[in-house]
Amino acid sequence: MFSALAFSALLLSTAAFADDAGVIVNRKANYSSSTGASGVASSTTTLENGAANTKGSWTNAAGGTGTWQSQGKWDRATKSGTFGGTATRPNGKTSTWQGTSAKTAPGVVSSGGTITLANGKKVTFASTDTRVAPGTWDKQQVFTGPNGNSVDRAVTTTVAPGNVTSSATSTLPNGQTLASTSTVIKPEGPGTITSSSSTTLPGGQTLSGNATITQTVSPANASGK
Repeated sequence: MFSALAFSALLLSTAAFADDAGVIVNRKANYSSSTGASGVASSTTTLENGAANTKGSWTNAAGGTGTWQSQGKWDRATKSGTFGGTATRPNGKTSTWQGTSAKTAPGVVSSGGTITLANGKKVTFASTDTRVAPGTWDKQQVFTGPNGNSVDRAVTTTVAPGNVTSSATSTLPNGQTLASTSTVIKPEGPGTITSSSSTTLPGGQTLSGNATITQTVSPANASGK
């Protein structure tokens, strides 16, 4: 769910710069992990008039298919936005999330919302993104579960031409920590994106994952709409 929520936030930030004329971004991916998980995924994102809308699906190595959709809308006048989404796993269980964001100061964006799990229980989240240097952002997040326990997460993301790197530390309710890093090498337009990530668990075990993504970009009005 962290990754899906992060993608929604990314959609919202992308929506803030969406050209009024609009573009459609299609992506197809192959992914694998050190746990033996693998599969394929695809998505279509439409960026238009300050909005970003995505629909996607994935198929795992066992042939199970899941779907997800996410949307974000940024109001340039009020410097605020909304985002949300739904993910359905191959077993049919569905989770949803929704939230709002607002620019509260120069270089500072605050967000908050709710995740509804497949069992109906809710997790609330709050985050603050602060630009600490050109292309570098620090995010402070708190996820609070239905039992009141919370997970604190600190993320530093650096965006440079052609790549995005991030490092995160999550502090669990029992005080133990998870450390993760990720790198995305991407073109500005069409081309191949490569992604790699690793997470170190409290016991010292390291999990890793890789993905290769093919991206195409076309005008939103190419079909004559």
